[in-house]
Amino acid sequence: MKKIIRLTESDLVNIVRGVLVEQTATVHFKKPLGGTAKLTNKYSAGFYSLDHTDKKGNVFNNTTQFKPIIDEATEFLKANSGSFIPKVVLTAGESIIPNADVEGGTGAKKVGWLSEARRLRIDAYVKQQLKPLLDGKLISRIPDVVLDFVEAKTTTAPSGGWSDYRRWRLLPPEQQANDIKNAEYGALKKGYDADQMTIVKFSIVPDMGPRQCTLNVQIGVHYDNKNIGHSCNHARYEITANGIVLTTTNATVGAGKPYADMNNGGPVGRYPDAVGNDFGGIRKNYFKLRDPDLVNRILNNSSDNDTIIIRARCLSPGYNGTNGCHSDAPHVTVHDSDNILTVDGYPNTNDGELVTLDKCGKPKGGPLNSTPKKSKDAQLGQNSSAEVTPTGAKYTFQAPETGTLTSQQAIQNQVSAGNVKKNADGTYKVLKVFKYNNVEYKPGDQITRIIKSKKEQ
Repeated sequence: MKKIIRLTESDLVNIVRGVLVEQTATVHFKKPLGGTAKLTNKYSAGFYSLDHTDKKGNVFNNTTQFKPIIDEATEFLKANSGSFIPKVVLTAGESIIPNADVEGGTGAKKVGWLSEARRLRIDAYVKQQLKPLLDGKLISRIPDVVLDFVEAKTTTAPSGGWSDYRRWRLLPPEQQANDIKNAEYGALKKGYDADQMTIVKFSIVPDMGPRQCTLNVQIGVHYDNKNIGHSCNHARYEITANGIVLTTTNATVGAGKPYADMNNGGPVGRYPDAVGNDFGGIRKNYFKLRDPDLVNRILNNSSDNDTIIIRARCLSPGYNGTNGCHSDAPHVTVHDSDNILTVDGYPNTNDGELVTLDKCGKPKGGPLNSTPKKSKDAQLGQNSSAEVTPTGAKYTFQAPETGTLTSQQAIQNQVSAGNVKKNADGTYKVLKVFKYNNVEYKPGDQITRIIKSKKEQ
């Protein structure tokens, strides 16, 4: 005889609630593009193991939030064997408290040592977790963990000095609270503790084999230098890669557009694709090659499986009803799959070849100038040969004393952001306007030397 199980209303509610929670749980990775999960690891000052207990008994278990992401990624990679690969990027922060190896007890360390120690532990953990997939040939490679540095948000040093601050931190909580002389330390401690973190960006991307470096190459076609003086609505271009029409993935005028739109002669309403009421305003258009099918179509159209020719074709009605776009050529940028700027220039044409790339987004040729032409074609439809002259100033570069970055870390971040490009001789060319350590750098400037700050010496 079968046993009859009777469920109460509350039992049914709990079962349904459980099913709903399971069904609506966050899913980070899915076909066809994979996905990305972010989590923040917290550390006690001077510690670098994922799981640790500091000298006051505070417990830090970073693997409790890390492992579910790894488990989800593992299941996804198993279910899509050979189709995807993992990538890991860390954004690491340190407080301005002078570095010391508290966990290992080996004393004072240089700036950056702690972040690197944490990277190594995360790198080892990821590789350990994913090794069975590699051994089973379910993935073709295990990722390296790449490190990006961030400045501390709390840049105030204690008024009594670091030795006094360390003395205060060793006091029991009740004595810390009653230490009137150092009342500021409580607020500082919260800031310093918050700065001791590492953000983990765990991504899974399609495995493209020899074409891996093409995936996520990003082409930009912009009007972003107001000194040129462009202010018209004859600036819409079809952008192709080896004849394949690209659509915007991120643009001033929105994503999903089969053209680059730099119309900026009027406000929204009169010109539907223009954004804002800023006549002559900046318009940016990005085309990211993030779809594996798109990448394959582009490279299948290449005679050598390596060349990508980026072209523009004018779609605007032209001046006074005539054919043709505005005469100022667009500003063209290219970022490779690691988001490093590889192309930054102005082609000689606004209707034809813009630049020729290899499959990894590095330049192979094309009519690019380092400086734009300045023109009044927005009003007159005429060309002008006057160039927007760069400053050409020469500077040194140094990290400030109040931060946690070394000068080398800081300049590497500027390279990653696309603000500067390293030259073969070790100097740097400034590509965009940016301000750092109270110095404003402009396009055309040269950074001739990287100087260590006092905290590094």
